[in-house]
Amino acid sequence: MNYGMCFDGSVVRGWGNDGRWLHFSNTWATGHKDQMEDNYRRARQMGLTLFRDTVLWDDTKRCPDYAWLDRLQTISHGQIEVALNHYGLPEWIDAAMFWNGQAAEAMFELAYQIAHHYRGAFRSYNIGVELGIWTDWIAAPNNRQWPFGGRPWWEVYQQTSAITIAIAKGLKAADPACLTSMSEPWGWGAMPYPDQARPFATVLGQADEVARQNNCLTFQQGQTQLLDVIGLNIYFDNDIAHMLRAARDLFPGKKVVVAETANIYRPDCHPPTLWWAKFEALREATLDVSWNPGFPMLTHELGEAMAGNLLDADGTRHWQKTESVVINQDF
Repeated sequence: MNYGMCFDGSVVRGWGNDGRWLHFSNTWATGHKDQMEDNYRRARQMGLTLFRDTVLWDDTKRCPDYAWLDRLQTISHGQIEVALNHYGLPEWIDAAMFWNGQAAEAMFELAYQIAHHYRGAFRSYNIGVELGIWTDWIAAPNNRQWPFGGRPWWEVYQQTSAITIAIAKGLKAADPACLTSMSEPWGWGAMPYPDQARPFATVLGQADEVARQNNCLTFQQGQTQLLDVIGLNIYFDNDIAHMLRAARDLFPGKKVVVAETANIYRPDCHPPTLWWAKFEALREATLDVSWNPGFPMLTHELGEAMAGNLLDADGTRHWQKTESVVINQDF
């Protein structure tokens, strides 16, 4: 099994569960931006070899934060996946642009710039972390995340899925060889897997009669070559082998990875060794499994601190891969 972790870079711009206004990027709020090189050095000392980080934006110049991406490039060594959208777009994109399609056009161009500038530097690009949840938070009845509006779910999905497809198209136009991924909740409740898989299927251009009935036709913009990696976010102690098999059956020919995992509702599954052992028991030597939160983050519900299960901000490590070849890098 290939071990990884996510440096959660999710963005919250909306209302918390208690009605308070929350506005933060976890990359900034946790201190990861300032101590990123140290965080990667410590993570690699634990034996981790796969990472996910998140793009930052230069709001003044209205472009990617190239200084940040340059730093990620320097330490990537082909191990870092860069997420281009984790619940939030650049803040110069306004609500009118979101609803009229200009946001998708802008994200195509920004994705193109990144993939062109950093050709071959990163393991992959995540075109959207939890597109389904992002849509849920914007849409009624939640209406808790920018750009709000209280609009029906399918009306919001028309825009969020178009934005996600545009990101993928921008990346592939600039660097056809780059790998693209998405990650979605998997195995949550009784929802049929084809419904859970809708965000992947939309980007891949698979026909969707339910979407058609709701006048959402963005799947017609999708293409099979736009998405290379199917990322599953597995947070429940269900039949893991069945969950993996369901994804592989739905998307044959695509690589399936566990993009995020941790049994956050079962304290007896901590430390991570006990939870990761459930994946090791599958005996899939090439399976990629990444922990989240590996590093501290602020919760989306209340903005409260959540401890990192692998690494604290002060450098304390809570896990060590056994019999591993540990990478030591000088940055």
